[in-house]
Amino acid sequence: MKNSGNSLACAVLLALFSTLAAGAQSWDAGLGSELDKMSANAWQPSLLTAFGTFTYADTGLPSPFSRYLEDGLKASFPKSKRLKLFNKSVAAAMDPAFRSAYGDFFQGNTNVDALLSGRYYVEGQALRARLELTGFSDGVLIGTADLRMPLASIPPEATIDPSAEVLATASSIGKLASDSGKGALKVSVSTDRGAGAVYREGERMVVLASVNKAAWLKVYHIDATGVLRLIYPNAFTSGRRLEPGAVVRIPGPDDNFAFDMVPPFGTEFIKIVASTQPFSASETAVGGQAFAELGKDLRGAMTRGIKVSASGSAEKAEAMASYVIVAK
Repeated sequence: MKNSGNSLACAVLLALFSTLAAGAQSWDAGLGSELDKMSANAWQPSLLTAFGTFTYADTGLPSPFSRYLEDGLKASFPKSKRLKLFNKSVAAAMDPAFRSAYGDFFQGNTNVDALLSGRYYVEGQALRARLELTGFSDGVLIGTADLRMPLASIPPEATIDPSAEVLATASSIGKLASDSGKGALKVSVSTDRGAGAVYREGERMVVLASVNKAAWLKVYHIDATGVLRLIYPNAFTSGRRLEPGAVVRIPGPDDNFAFDMVPPFGTEFIKIVASTQPFSASETAVGGQAFAELGKDLRGAMTRGIKVSASGSAEKAEAMASYVIVAK
């Protein structure tokens, strides 16, 4: 990356990000100062801050670099005088539909003040990370920062951009049903680390879903090999109607299964469709499986599965989330 020499702060940041290739723990105190600058417009002297998500450009998709960036930023928090790290992810609260769920989800701890999230871009021989600090309760932007690092300093395993296959999958399942119109049914979906998260091998994931009107749900999962499964309803949970504003967790607290992050590594997707009328098709699991396995015809299988019992009178809505699994 070419150094414009516009400011000493820019040079310091370049040096700081270069050290990340040698390990996040080697970050200098200067980056903590940059975090403090982002919070300068906040009236509180100290902000308890949680991570949102970090995604590539305008795709809304994560990559292994997302977790690499998060880990580096996490190491800088002890050097900040104004930001304190809430070391549990509340990234899903970036969507207002899930904000009310966090009192229970984190044993009553809803004292988070701000979310730190961002996007990153490849610009020539450099990477630019655009960071945003927003209020947790109201989503109001508090401050921003643009950080740059040379591409050559990023380790090969911290892949920056999603692959062509991942982009193709996102495009193919992006729109299955026609819009119901303004003010109609809406559905939200996220993982517990946000819609665009990165999980390490051995971690566990929870899927969150919510609707603004009473509706039935179908939640599909596409793994890193391209296999489609219906994960809700499933062998443990019936497809009951979800009431407006309620948040369904998959798995729920009483379910006898868990989503453990294991190889193969790569990007996986959660696709959710909601309807104000019950679905007519019911994909079933066979051979003792927990979830119905539907093959690799992603769009065809989903489109067949979202037909409803009262065609023409149902409102439908859909949403999608993605996440990446990386090695420990």
